[in-house]
Amino acid sequence: MITHRMVEAFRAVMQSGSVTRAAGMLNISQPSVSRLLADLETGLGLRLFERRGTRLNATTDGVELYDEVERSFLGLARVLDTAEQIRTRHSGVLTVATIPALGNTLLPEVLKGLQVLPDAPLVRLHIVPSQQALGMLAQRRCDIAFASIAPAPEIGRQVAAFPMYGRVILPASHRLAGIPHKLTPDILSDEPMVALAAHSLMRIETEQVFAQRGTPFRVAIETMQAFSAAQLVQAGFGWAIVDPMTARAHEAAGGVSRAFEPAIDFSFGAYAWRMDDKVGRMERFVVAVAASVASLPAN
Repeated sequence: MITHRMVEAFRAVMQSGSVTRAAGMLNISQPSVSRLLADLETGLGLRLFERRGTRLNATTDGVELYDEVERSFLGLARVLDTAEQIRTRHSGVLTVATIPALGNTLLPEVLKGLQVLPDAPLVRLHIVPSQQALGMLAQRRCDIAFASIAPAPEIGRQVAAFPMYGRVILPASHRLAGIPHKLTPDILSDEPMVALAAHSLMRIETEQVFAQRGTPFRVAIETMQAFSAAQLVQAGFGWAIVDPMTARAHEAAGGVSRAFEPAIDFSFGAYAWRMDDKVGRMERFVVAVAASVASLPAN
């Protein structure tokens, strides 16, 4: 008979790479782990490990079985996570999923301001890409999602919109840093650029803007996130086009930002899926975010 404990022992050995570590993970003795593995192999009629002295190496059968075991455990983890989300609906917890551009810049101060209120909820913050934030909303794993793409109507409704346009960030020592007006593709064409990853929406729109002007741009380095782009700009790799939230953080770190023309859309929205006793907390949170966004420089 195969028991859950046997499967747990197998999974622990596969994850840790040794019986000793597996025993520590399960808080049982090494002989107990070895016995559970032996019983599992006998019960399944499979050889899951090759034993070389004190070492265990997974066989092909063992690796194949582990894939299925891990899927089962992930399914259980989702069940437990869902149960936790249901419990938090009835408690003072507000779960937020947000794009990095907001989560890495404005939200810390927004949350700090809210936490001084007497009935401030515990906020669980997930900083993730837009698609993942909306996925969490669709799976009821967050109360509110901030995303740069809109979800399907059945996933959530928009509760706030935040229109904004890209800004050019430069190191303070850059030769263009002294230009007080908007920067254009013609001005930037000969300067090395810190670009967001190829095929990303912002990169495609940037390429289109330069192509429409018949102006080339020179990529010095690519990165996945605006926060990383700002760090690379500070290090002297060149200029970048980022959202106004990242641009303000860049200025606070001693850098320079300027409006970019023609405008590149960096807008995002706030989306929610339910209206209940949390609606007051959610509205207060969104209003606080809106106030912080309103303080950003306008193009």
